[in-house]
Amino acid sequence: MNLSQHTLRSYDKQLEHLLQLILDMGGEVQKMVLAAKASFRSRDESRVADAKLADKHINELDHQIEDEATVVLALQNPLAIDLRFVISVLKITTMLERAGDLAKNTIKRSVKMGSYAPELIIQKLERMADVTVEMLALALEAFEEKNTEKATQVWKRDAEIDALYKEIFDLMQKSMVENPANAQSCTHVVFAAKNIERVADYTTNLAKTVYYVASGKRADKAMLKELSDAAEETSTH
Repeated sequence: MNLSQHTLRSYDKQLEHLLQLILDMGGEVQKMVLAAKASFRSRDESRVADAKLADKHINELDHQIEDEATVVLALQNPLAIDLRFVISVLKITTMLERAGDLAKNTIKRSVKMGSYAPELIIQKLERMADVTVEMLALALEAFEEKNTEKATQVWKRDAEIDALYKEIFDLMQKSMVENPANAQSCTHVVFAAKNIERVADYTTNLAKTVYYVASGKRADKAMLKELSDAAEETSTH
């Protein structure tokens, strides 16, 4: 992120370190979502233990970022874009921490699915995880580069996640009606899909926060539609 240069080099280093910690934390969340994706096929109880360790590391990063951001606010009295950046860091770390919790819980859900494994459902869950990881990677890039266009691309993809979730939900409803014995497994599938959908929601909110940091403007519904329409028009030319 091209933050303004300051007289105190130590201040620049503090801001750069906060950025790097956010990127590291985001990278850990991406790994967790990919681990959740893998768990849809390999429902090994050991994955739950691994997820708990990974989540602990994400929580540690959360605490470290909060502590360092608080120091910057207290000692440096940041203004303008620097202030937006530090405040946004505190918001983003909360989003990433919650996304990590959801990914961990998804792994727990997958283990409880038992032997229930319709290929179509697994493919849709995997697609949800893949799109979410792509969204998160792009949102982090947008944050690092202070890039509003990339941020806009992130929230455009949220509709794809919502559509996949609805497809899974409808299929699980149908399966439970046709075979009530599958009800418990189907319920875990729905919750797993909902968890991934919520991770994508947090990622979308992260992108909106990035837009605010870079532009100083809040991405309300009207602005989101305008930006999405503009991006859509650009992509067709």
